[in-house]
Amino acid sequence: MSVAFWKRPMVIAGMATVVVAVIVLVAITTNRVSNASAPLSVHAVAGDASATITWSPPSSSGGRAIDHYVVSANPGVKSCTAALTSCTIEGLTNETVYTFTVVAMNSGGAGARSSPSNSVTPLAACTGPADWPTRAVTADVRRVVTQYYATRHLAPITIENNREMVLNVAEQSKGVHHCTNPDGSVSGYVGAVPANATAAVMVQVAHLPYPVTGSTGSFVTLATTPGTGWKVVNEGTGP
Repeated sequence: MSVAFWKRPMVIAGMATVVVAVIVLVAITTNRVSNASAPLSVHAVAGDASATITWSPPSSSGGRAIDHYVVSANPGVKSCTAALTSCTIEGLTNETVYTFTVVAMNSGGAGARSSPSNSVTPLAACTGPADWPTRAVTADVRRVVTQYYATRHLAPITIENNREMVLNVAEQSKGVHHCTNPDGSVSGYVGAVPANATAAVMVQVAHLPYPVTGSTGSFVTLATTPGTGWKVVNEGTGP
């Protein structure tokens, strides 16, 4: 009897150990934290040096609530963070093509990265002479413009309102540019300012008639680059 009495507790103790091990394993499996799957349907809309990105939550949160999302721009290192499913990235370079990806973050860390969004190109709003800041014509600008027309035998000249329009060098740099109109349509224009210019202005000039066209008025663009003074870089009948 004594032998049987001491064996039974040993068997029970062994079974209890197995049961406890199973319970612990189930608890660990149930509470395991995993990463979220990739966010879905990423879509971008371009703005002026910015883009607004929207998306849908991932199909799996990884067993934990999603804390926030991180959106990254490509190319570059710009990003934004959002608790919901949209955010806007500022400071992008206009006239550059971007795509965007989204990652969901939970307590397990970063989830899978989404597929890239559609491509978008941020554009500046279209501007014109009425939008550009003005200032009194400087003596150097007046001298260069006067000499420009004197060599063409079209002097004397008058600079309208004795004002010069201050140009945005990047927006007016050499090459074809695009901008967004108030109605959302896109317009193109050709810039004439050297990319390395430190400043640029435009003046509206009245002069003697050109022999062939008979034109008596022009818009003249001037720029200054490192190591040089003001120089006429473009002349046209319109801004």
